[in-house]
Amino acid sequence: MTLLRKLSLLLTFYRNFWLANTLITLMCCFLLWEYGQSIYKVLFCLKAFTLFIIYQYIRSYKKNEFYYYQNLGLSKTILWTYTFGFDILAWYFLLSQTNKLR
Repeated sequence: MTLLRKLSLLLTFYRNFWLANTLITLMCCFLLWEYGQSIYKVLFCLKAFTLFIIYQYIRSYKKNEFYYYQNLGLSKTILWTYTFGFDILAWYFLLSQTNKLR
């Protein structure tokens, strides 16, 4: 499977919950702007908790879609690892940019 095809499939999977993740990330940026660096631990816990909630929701309500990705060569582990990894990196990048602007 080519890299471009894998990325396309990962983006298709991420499309299921990108809005929720983006809203949580923007909320974290706002909280960092308001309260400063002392709130990093709380923001990380908030992000981890919401990722867990999203994971549980997608796993239970979209469980039949995993067969589609599995038939195309992407396991559940790969899907979750890459999408959550990307989301955490984007979250960290936006928090660091918010902190610089503050």
